[in-house]
Amino acid sequence: MIAFALVSTTPSLLFASEAASESASEGGALKSTSSVPTKPDVATAFSIVGASVELSGRHVSYTDLVIENLRTYGVTGAPILRLSAELYPLSRLSRAYVLRNLGLGVMYAGALGLSSALPDATSMSTSFHRLEVMLRLRQPIFKAPGSPVLGAAVGYAHSRFLFDAPDAIQGSVPSVSYHALRFALDGRVPLGPVAVRGEVGYRMPLAAGALLERFRDGSVGGVDLSVGVAVPIKAGVEARLGFNYTRYFYSFYPNPGDPYIAGGALDEYIGFEIGAAHVY
Repeated sequence: MIAFALVSTTPSLLFASEAASESASEGGALKSTSSVPTKPDVATAFSIVGASVELSGRHVSYTDLVIENLRTYGVTGAPILRLSAELYPLSRLSRAYVLRNLGLGVMYAGALGLSSALPDATSMSTSFHRLEVMLRLRQPIFKAPGSPVLGAAVGYAHSRFLFDAPDAIQGSVPSVSYHALRFALDGRVPLGPVAVRGEVGYRMPLAAGALLERFRDGSVGGVDLSVGVAVPIKAGVEARLGFNYTRYFYSFYPNPGDPYIAGGALDEYIGFEIGAAHVY
């Protein structure tokens, strides 16, 4: 199945006592200290905004297909523009742990100029879009800057892959429109100057579109996985490389005589992305 950062800080001066001032005049020096991080940190950021380009693929297959009236599908290397943002509005205001680390995440991705072809070379306009809106909770493991971070999220995930197919074959192409609840766990672990990122999720579709609706009775579930690395470019800006995989799995329970008879289906998406994130 695809953020940028700048932080301004003002250190507080620690003024010495009168005795220390006298000592400073004899060769001592006043020192400036601060408890505020000197550079943006994902673990305590107010916002994280990202953009990336993804090369994506999709593969649809059926199991126990009795009547060859359903089309499998495959595409690789489809270019996708991906935009994302996370906002933690109380991260600088509240001392309460839950409120300080509670945020909202939004992601949108859309294919650029995607089309599909039939065996006879007839071209079909094809659209592919993804949208996620997630309530996120993060947990820095340590208080020091650059701490590993664990997180959990729950929210809404939408994915739509539609074909503008001729009427004669519209009933056989694997068009889908998923509306799902998504539950996820994620983490980020610094390794020297870079950081390793990962996330796993479970999707509970509330609707799936034509691929499921063709069958008298059926069920569908979904899982997703993403891994990647973040490489700092300068304070508050990091490059990101990543891989993501999403899998929807179907079970069908047709009766003899139904127009479509299959035991199940797999709808799989894979993507490789490169982008940047701005952390504030």
